[in-house]
Amino acid sequence: METITFESMPSKLAEIDRKLNVLLDAFDNPRAKEDYLMPIEQLREYLPETPARQTIYQWVNDRTIPFEKFGRRLYFRKSAIDKWMQNGRRI
Repeated sequence: METITFESMPSKLAEIDRKLNVLLDAFDNPRAKEDYLMPIEQLREYLPETPARQTIYQWVNDRTIPFEKFGRRLYFRKSAIDKWMQNGRRI
């Protein structure tokens, strides 16, 4: 844990305030509530048939499902998944 001195307190409080405002803006944004990234487990729960993890990995491998990759992790944007399902599961 970092020690905060009296002299450094105003700058630390300003930094915390900036971070808090960014988070609050994200929650106040109506689009952020309807469009977000889901990890694979959340995607499994979101899809009506609750497919196995291996099935989703196969869809990613075959590039039949929209996905985003950050580092080694897979994420699925809710709006892209909704559009994918509306289009008969075709990209």
